[in-house]
Amino acid sequence: MKICMINNIDEPHERRKRKVPLKLGGGDINSSNLTIKDEYRVNSFYAVLDEIVTSIKDRFDENYLSIVVLCEKLFLTKVLLSNDELKEIACFYNMHYDDLRSEQRLYKTALDEKKDWSLAASTKFFIQHNFHLSLSTMTELLKIMWTIPVNVCGCERSFSSLRRIKTYIRNTTGQERLTCLALINIERDYEIDIDAIVADFVSKKDERKKVF
Repeated sequence: MKICMINNIDEPHERRKRKVPLKLGGGDINSSNLTIKDEYRVNSFYAVLDEIVTSIKDRFDENYLSIVVLCEKLFLTKVLLSNDELKEIACFYNMHYDDLRSEQRLYKTALDEKKDWSLAASTKFFIQHNFHLSLSTMTELLKIMWTIPVNVCGCERSFSSLRRIKTYIRNTTGQERLTCLALINIERDYEIDIDAIVADFVSKKDERKKVF
């Protein structure tokens, strides 16, 4: 098989047929006529595909939104979650309730109450304080938060920026430049240190140092 050859994996072989004892009637247990390829398609490919479809349906389930709201309350506010709310999150994601409760107190103590937190800002704060090294349960929960499908139109607006950037005059713009321009336009809310960019640009060539 191609996948086995590419990844240097031994090709699967047909399973040895097991026979039923004569006192139980005799015959073969696995008397299926499936080929090795069909067997892996049924038992592996279809099984994985079914798991993916089920996970996608669960992610977009309306009952899932209550968990998302609790996670946002956990990371973006100073308010401590109640024991029932923590148990609901821990039960849903199969996490340790005691670890989540203790880690919440450490995180909330360091969180600034006056600041309006977003998921990106809280993640940056989380990493800057090395919580990703000490708060393992909340780290896993934060990773899950970043994989939740976006259900707002903010991401759709970013795609419309391409129409504003690639105009008739810029029709010959290359892919790399177009990607950079789109990224600057989409992430325009982030603060950019122009001096640091200029310093990095000048430091790459000696000729630029003479000019600047």
